[in-house]
Amino acid sequence: MQRRMNKFGALLFAGVLALAGCQGEKGANGANGTDGTDGTNGNDGMSAVTGKLKLVIDGVATTATTSTLTFTVYPAAAACPGGACDDTLSNMTQKTFYASEYDAATKTFSTDHTFQFNGGIHFKGIVDGGKGAQYTAVSKTGVNPSFVPETSQSAMIYGYIADATVLQAPTTGHYAFPDNVASAAKVYGAIDYTSSANVSGCEKCHGAPYSKHGYRQARVAGLPDFASCKACHTGKRVGSDQDWQKIADDPAGYKADGITTADKTTYAYTANVMNDTHMSHAMEFNFPQSMANCVTCHEGKLDVVLADANFKISTCKSCHPVNGKGGTDPKRAPALLGDGTTTNPGVMPAAIHGGMDLATTDCGLCHKVGGAKTFKQIHGGRIATIYAADGTRYSDVFTTKVDSASFDKTTNVLTVSFSATKTGGDSITQTAANIVPTVVVSLYGYGTKDFVVSGHGTHADGSRNLEATAGATVHPRVTFSGTAPSWTATIDLSTWATKIGSTVERAEVVVLPKLLSNLADTASPALAIKGVAQTVDLVGATTLVAAASSYGKNIVDPAKCNACHDALGTTFHNASYGSAGVVACRTCHTVLNGGSHLEMQSRSIDSYIHAIHSMQAFDPGDINYADPIAVLRHELHVEGNYPNFAGTLNCNSCHNSGTYEVPDQTKSLPSLLSASDPVANRNIQNVPSYAVGPASRACGSCHRAKLINEDDAGTLAAFNQHTAMFGTLVAGTSANLDAVTQDIMGQIGVAPAFTGTPVDGAQVESCVVCHPNAGADHQAAFNRWADGL
Repeated sequence: MQRRMNKFGALLFAGVLALAGCQGEKGANGANGTDGTDGTNGNDGMSAVTGKLKLVIDGVATTATTSTLTFTVYPAAAACPGGACDDTLSNMTQKTFYASEYDAATKTFSTDHTFQFNGGIHFKGIVDGGKGAQYTAVSKTGVNPSFVPETSQSAMIYGYIADATVLQAPTTGHYAFPDNVASAAKVYGAIDYTSSANVSGCEKCHGAPYSKHGYRQARVAGLPDFASCKACHTGKRVGSDQDWQKIADDPAGYKADGITTADKTTYAYTANVMNDTHMSHAMEFNFPQSMANCVTCHEGKLDVVLADANFKISTCKSCHPVNGKGGTDPKRAPALLGDGTTTNPGVMPAAIHGGMDLATTDCGLCHKVGGAKTFKQIHGGRIATIYAADGTRYSDVFTTKVDSASFDKTTNVLTVSFSATKTGGDSITQTAANIVPTVVVSLYGYGTKDFVVSGHGTHADGSRNLEATAGATVHPRVTFSGTAPSWTATIDLSTWATKIGSTVERAEVVVLPKLLSNLADTASPALAIKGVAQTVDLVGATTLVAAASSYGKNIVDPAKCNACHDALGTTFHNASYGSAGVVACRTCHTVLNGGSHLEMQSRSIDSYIHAIHSMQAFDPGDINYADPIAVLRHELHVEGNYPNFAGTLNCNSCHNSGTYEVPDQTKSLPSLLSASDPVANRNIQNVPSYAVGPASRACGSCHRAKLINEDDAGTLAAFNQHTAMFGTLVAGTSANLDAVTQDIMGQIGVAPAFTGTPVDGAQVESCVVCHPNAGADHQAAFNRWADGL
């Protein structure tokens, strides 16, 4: 398989981040720039940075042929005691300045880049201003200024600088991650621009402070939010990324011809903030939720973005492909016209809209009060399975709890009483009595966070081990009594009686409540309500175990997952599966099996989630590599990026602090990795299933995913040998995994000494010798970058 890198390619991390050295000569004082004359000066802006550098826009002075900008770069005293910092502009990887005039009538900024001081910039008059270096920058030679910033009633100067690049996207300098960034602005007159989006919406997935391309901040002191973005993404700039639209609309045509001259007309668009954001998220990126969930970025402003004035084809095309020859994707906006088939029906009836010139038609002629549906009626702005029509989250209304539990050590029967409650939500017609619960019970092994019996696993009789739904077919080991919304589940653990009290001391009881969005339609999707995961003690006097006393309960914060996903399970599996958090996921995603869709990974949730967020592709053995569209989609997927700009260095974007070091083998079990998929004409071939230790499973899953995506068979083999030398790498089957687990847990004293034949290659991982704080080191590297913003 050939791999190519587009401009959103995966990051290459170049070693440990380091602060650059701090020293340099200062020049003589130079003249200050001129303040604006006509119009009222706005507030000067200077970034509140924690890194070494600060930037101030001093002023701009315009003659008949030239605008001259004066700005000052100087170090932050706290970061550079004694002033011994290098603020030499030539050492900086980014140094970009814009002057833009704002048109209050059209709400757009000037579109020509006459005043874009970058690229061939000529810096002169470097002098000692007493607080660092002062510089001047002039507009492009030979081009007369189209406006005079300092006399404008509404203009802004915006610039940013950044020093040494510490993380570099493998393309151009346009996407880079420096360790110190400073932004500044100066407003002449006033800019009454108010964005209909929220910076906090960007920060949900991309981290704070949100920095586009890694260094262009959306929030700059002295400017309205996102005004800095509009210095480049103006209301009139011609877009150049027609590939986004064509890949979604006609992937076969894109694979065959790329972007043609005709395509540039068909897919012409304005590269404003709305279009570039909508198109990239709807058509390019692996966006983790439905594009119809406008509230993610526009919370509190839906009435603004869904106003009928915005109901025009340019808005629709920012998310929707026009013809949709590429088929459907539940996370992506469906095609506008489609072809009338069930796989691509389109959202506009062909009989009505097929003959319209969509580029010139005024949607409001028909779509208005008293006529066809208005924009707001078509687009609620919220996913109907997460939010009620009035914006109430279903998970705030419907909750589930385990009320009591008891375990009879004589009969090996666990009895659990649980209930569901509706609080508020007066506009919601469903009640707690309409909930249908599924109960899953998995058994923890060896006092660890991992399970040796998965409730979701298959029993010898063909049924699920310990998973059943109330009111469904009678289960041989799980029965229900009671009337909704209160139930009692009776769970027979006799099959595993020999483990209880020895290998097994605790169980996790998970209640997954299902509440249909349409009670009259059993095929309607479930609402995202709140389930519960409860640890129970099978050997102690107190059965219910507090979460704080349950090792493994507080590794990942589900709220952090939902910052990007909004409600786990609504775009994969179903809403019930995501209702009780990550611990509930683990009752099925256990260490006992290899990844069913992810080759060379464990089904365990840590391996699965790390690989998914490293953009490893599902089921490559099922991809038809003779189909150019399938190849294109595979390439686009594996070239994607975790949305936080520092990649998976930011462990805290999912984890709670201090929970991502090398796994403690007294608290985590070995696991099974799946074999490689058979894929013709690639370098990686015939990698067997392995039993490995927890560090190879959890930490190694990211590294394996990257090597698999790059088809780097040599480094993958070296990585496997590294884990064999410093841990466990045993040709794996379920029987082998059980023997390896007993052997290792006996070695570390968590279980009785292993009495069977020692498993060749089964050993306690010694990763901690070289990587005592592996995850913390990743996080520290991220923090050093983030601290410079």
